[in-house]
Amino acid sequence: MSIRKAAFATAPVPPSLKALESSAEDIVDFALSRDRGAVAAEAVRLKAAANGPAAAALSRFGTPSGKVVQLQRRASRVAQLARSGSFIDIALAANAVSQVMPALYGRFGDRVPAAVLALDYLDREAQLRSLARQPEKVSAAVRKLGPTWTRLRAKVIAAGGARQARAYSEHVAAMKRLAPSAQKKVQAEAVHGLELVDELERVFAH
Repeated sequence: MSIRKAAFATAPVPPSLKALESSAEDIVDFALSRDRGAVAAEAVRLKAAANGPAAAALSRFGTPSGKVVQLQRRASRVAQLARSGSFIDIALAANAVSQVMPALYGRFGDRVPAAVLALDYLDREAQLRSLARQPEKVSAAVRKLGPTWTRLRAKVIAAGGARQARAYSEHVAAMKRLAPSAQKKVQAEAVHGLELVDELERVFAH
């Protein structure tokens, strides 16, 4: 690892990037609540952050320009859909912003492993794809859940989260057992997974 990369990896996640991630999650929640005004207002903030403070911070720390452009395009897609797009399309577009966050966060030093964000994205993706009646894409999200969790599980236990690790392992097993077309059950279990991800995050953040 070069000296520059080593220094980069110990820098904290820029507040502007954390705010952008929070904004994307808020838009998902507003869309699921069918709150058009809140969606539109937050989408403006999301796009502004992606093209302003967050982009500047990422570039300053040497993030490849292609990664920054990808983030900006996804934020712009949310803004395009915000005023008249379907709420499920808006939620999926906002979650696509969250999809790139693990790679971006992983370039910095943070107590919470970036894989926790990946689990959050995958559980949300399974929920949203189920709501969109796209069982094949539910399956795709669930297939990624297991390997992502396997890479993180030992870190959770080492951080004192044995109980949380057991619970999330049970959740992954439950998601694998469910038929992708079992919409209500998939959605309920995915929401349960999102709650468990919050607990995983607290294991590292305490």
